Amino acid sequence: MKKTILFTAAIVGVLIFEQRLSQQSNTMRLNAKEVFAVDGDTIGHGDERYRLVGFDTPETFRAQCDAEKTLGLKAKDRLTEIIQTAGHVKLEIQSRRDKYGRYLAVGKADGQDVGAILISEGLARPYEGGKRQPWCT
Repeated sequence: MKKTILFTAAIVGVLIFEQRLSQQSNTMRLNAKEVFAVDGDTIGHGDERYRLVGFDTPETFRAQCDAEKTLGLKAKDRLTEIIQTAGHVKLEIQSRRDKYGRYLAVGKADGQDVGAILISEGLARPYEGGKRQPWCT
């Protein structure tokens, strides 16, 4: 019974959240103190995860080599720095989620796409979906 109530409450929470997004032109502005970088292209806010689109960064959890993990950690740290320096991140939420259930969103800090910043600094590469290219040579 308790699990059913918790599950129902979670579903209602998601529905309310998704309705709020559709009413707000699918954008959210999150305070830097309320978000954290999961890795270089994913941020967390509470229990939700947002996969930032338009770029790909090396893996940190399932890295295929030490070089990938090292670069992935640099990308994660730089994403954190970008958001903290701006004081917030603006998310332009897309209408669908990825295969892991994460919201897909364009992330902007101080009006700049965070992916473009990471790409320009060599910490990410452009990515529009599909098979990802390996980071290890």
